[in-house]
Amino acid sequence: MEIVPKAEPQKIPFQVFENSIPNEGKWEWIDGELLFSDEEMRKVILMLVSQIGLKKLIDILPHESRDELERLSRDES
Repeated sequence: MEIVPKAEPQKIPFQVFENSIPNEGKWEWIDGELLFSDEEMRKVILMLVSQIGLKKLIDILPHESRDELERLSRDES
């Protein structure tokens, strides 16, 4: 089961939570990097963004990050 972030916040089903947190919830950090695989990082990010919703994500991003997202979105079109 995978969760897809939407504009509004969503409740996280336990199965999604359980499958999204690597290393039994023990986060490891070395030299400024979390020791997650790309797939583990993707699952955590999607779960967290789903919890707050895309609108809130955009609200809390620094302006520089929002500008970068807009530029990336235009480049993709």
